[in-house]
Amino acid sequence: MSKEATDADVPPDAEGERYVVDRIEDGAWAVLEDRDGGTLDLPASWLPIGTEEGAVLLALVTNGASDRATSGDASSVRFVLDHDATRDRVERAASLRERLKRAPSGDLDL
Repeated sequence: MSKEATDADVPPDAEGERYVVDRIEDGAWAVLEDRDGGTLDLPASWLPIGTEEGAVLLALVTNGASDRATSGDASSVRFVLDHDATRDRVERAASLRERLKRAPSGDLDL
């Protein structure tokens, strides 16, 4: 698994599961969150260089062919930073924060 993967390594039609980096614990473990709120703990060393909390990662699965060295098909997973999805996520969060700053005018009935 190459830690130096970039968006340039991702084919335009690439599909895979996207995860948000929830947190990195002690620099050793990363906690990723999927779109349903489930989490996945994995070694932080498996993430691309420069990965930070809040980043969106695309998990690309490569299915290998059978060969005599293995007892079957080999597959691998490579995580790639999705800079566009991360930027969109940050912009949506900023927009929500800005809307929350605007308090309603007038009296409130509770």
